[in-house]
Amino acid sequence: MPNRKGARNAYYFFVREKLPELRRLGLPVARVPDAIPHCSRDWALLTEDEKKKYAEMAHKWRAENSTQASVKQPPSQISPVPAPLPKQIQRSASLPDTTSLSWKNDQAVLGNIFYFLNIYSHGELPSPCEQRFLPCEIGCVRYSLQDGITADFHRFVDPGEVPRGFRFHCQAASDATHKIPISGFELSNAGRPVVLCELYSFVRPNCGRWPPVYCKSDDWHRVNWCLNWMAKEAGTENQLELLSVENLVVELYQRKLRKEPSKTWVRNLLDVFMWDYSSNTRCKWHEENDILFCALASCKKTAYCISNTLASVYGVSLTTAHLPLQDYDSSNNINPKMVVLDAGRFQKLRAQNPGCNRYFSSPVQKQDAASSAGEHPSGVTSPCRTSTMRGRGITRLLESVSRLSKSSSN
Repeated sequence: MPNRKGARNAYYFFVREKLPELRRLGLPVARVPDAIPHCSRDWALLTEDEKKKYAEMAHKWRAENSTQASVKQPPSQISPVPAPLPKQIQRSASLPDTTSLSWKNDQAVLGNIFYFLNIYSHGELPSPCEQRFLPCEIGCVRYSLQDGITADFHRFVDPGEVPRGFRFHCQAASDATHKIPISGFELSNAGRPVVLCELYSFVRPNCGRWPPVYCKSDDWHRVNWCLNWMAKEAGTENQLELLSVENLVVELYQRKLRKEPSKTWVRNLLDVFMWDYSSNTRCKWHEENDILFCALASCKKTAYCISNTLASVYGVSLTTAHLPLQDYDSSNNINPKMVVLDAGRFQKLRAQNPGCNRYFSSPVQKQDAASSAGEHPSGVTSPCRTSTMRGRGITRLLESVSRLSKSSSN
């Protein structure tokens, strides 16, 4: 029987070395192909010198198997170039009619419609299971650089029956992320074929062609699998071409600035916490239950990041469709890594009661205000002066006990 073992590149040996670590973390990785989606980011962060170790391992393996490999395939296919993204993403992203070659000028870029998609699942089942994911929530937004987010799509999906023996596994994965119940959830009343049909209606074909949809590279394997599985249950083929949003951002930068940013920088750009608590970002159920992981929110935050970064590059005026307005107005210099704790509610509170700012001022500001009011002579400071701010918690308790003891002694 001929040897059907495929060629192994440097990335293969890197993933194989990471298998024990991933298993200690509790990930269901029985073989190297199972671990490939979990190692792409770590591979991208390695330097060229660090990758040489794995390249030498691949070269040694090819030398030992060169006779058999040369019979099976041409030499040009023996050593494929390792890449952190799945091969289908790279093949799709290189199609000439999906990226810059279809944009005649900057105005065409600004008016181009992009769809950002994400599908959440009750964890990932191990490879022996035919069904690797249980899709439970789907979110998608329609976006352009010129108009921002113009429409959004969100549905909870009936995950169906959980495979026997994996109920605890699926429940633990849900509790750690989106917290959607795996059974008895009244909002998950739509079957997968129905939701896929509604998604197709939302992502309308353009001149007879289906527009590509984008997701993060770390989510690509899960989203692509769920789309194909839902299409199989609906008795049709998956019509949506799923591309990497990182490649899209690189393309947008390269077209305007003639410089290509690194994939690591783009991933860090899209991995932000700034809009986690912003209003009108999460779906109603996740907002009411104060849960951060939401499929719709992940799509909107991708659009927010692109608007916040590329608006100045393409000369676009930001609106509430590009960014949550209260977050943009609060500071002209936004730090994408900053955590904003419900900026919307704070802005409303400040508008209703201008005096509420005193609750958010610092002790230094209060001391400066007291000095300007005449508590200290001009030019005289009091470094040992204690703060006049009221304490919280234990301080209030001690003060109340002290007052009670004095009143009882009197």
